[in-house]
Amino acid sequence: MAVLETISVLDKVLTVKFQNGTSIAYEEFWLRDHCRCSTCYHADTFQRAHHLLQIPDVNISNVKYDKDQLTITWSDNHESVYKAEFLAEFSYDKWRDSRRLKPIMWSGGDVADKVTKIHVDEFLNSVNGAKAVFKSLLDYGVALIENVDVSVEATEAVCNALGGVQHTMFGGMWEFTTTQDHADTAYTNLPLAVHNDNTYFTEAAGLQILHCLEHSSGSGGETLLVDGFYGATRLKNEHHDDFEFLTNFDVEAEYLEDGHHYRYSAPVIKLDKMKDITQIRFNVYDRSAMAFPNDEECRSYYRSLRNLSRYYENPEFQWKFKLKPGLVMVMDNFRVLHGRTGFNGKRVLCGSYVSRSDWLNKARALRLIQ
Repeated sequence: MAVLETISVLDKVLTVKFQNGTSIAYEEFWLRDHCRCSTCYHADTFQRAHHLLQIPDVNISNVKYDKDQLTITWSDNHESVYKAEFLAEFSYDKWRDSRRLKPIMWSGGDVADKVTKIHVDEFLNSVNGAKAVFKSLLDYGVALIENVDVSVEATEAVCNALGGVQHTMFGGMWEFTTTQDHADTAYTNLPLAVHNDNTYFTEAAGLQILHCLEHSSGSGGETLLVDGFYGATRLKNEHHDDFEFLTNFDVEAEYLEDGHHYRYSAPVIKLDKMKDITQIRFNVYDRSAMAFPNDEECRSYYRSLRNLSRYYENPEFQWKFKLKPGLVMVMDNFRVLHGRTGFNGKRVLCGSYVSRSDWLNKARALRLIQ
């Protein structure tokens, strides 16, 4: 519980010292912008009531406080009241850390005993079940939902509970075999190297959901998963120049078929301003033809991608298992790369995407992240 101890005002900055020893400085304009009175803030919608340009350029005239709250009277006679708990949230380090995701990196099949495996009824019908699935996605980038009816409709119910079906050029819910419905390598029985989907989209899908409805009269088709963050971290530690190149160089990806032409360029390894890895955009199949300004950059492009590929294609770092009817696999497409071994026989899969905004929205509503 936050407790106010002392207050001081100097040069348009109000500094609060809390009983736990923390001191936080607040600019006057920030304080007025964050006034929580009914004329400045809609508490029911959590939205400000005024445009930024309507905030008056005023000064603090008077300050009163006790251990629980601070009251400011402004030079235009407006009064603002701030709870101590509210003010304490804005220690920058605390605020920043509360918004950082903290993935647990993994390597190989050992993660199989750590990811959530849960009965579909528990996931769909209980808060604890939903929390277990989203916590597993946040921690490991993967969750498995068992005992799902072997149908597109039952799979769609799972997708909706994960945040809602994302519609793309492939449709909403999709079902595919080796029939060439789209000009994509996934619609074959060939082996697929591990990759992220949608590298040619401005924003790739957040989650990918897959359910094997049938695999008859054949073998193969094992799923391969790898933690993209782990591979990128190994690259950073062992080939730092290549890591730096892939965090700064825009690799162009492209998808073409009748009536569609997607293209997007961005780094393969995306970092935030804290230098945390936030996304991997790795797909050896969707790379567009590119020109380079000089030989050195061209060589760096191939060297760095090949070195990163060696981690992703190393069987020791991959989790290999068989998708079977009734088992729905959910994976974070910003983090986890997926592939498969080649197969024969009739193999039918269904699934969909869920946008990153929508699944993180669910995780926040469950109070797993802020």
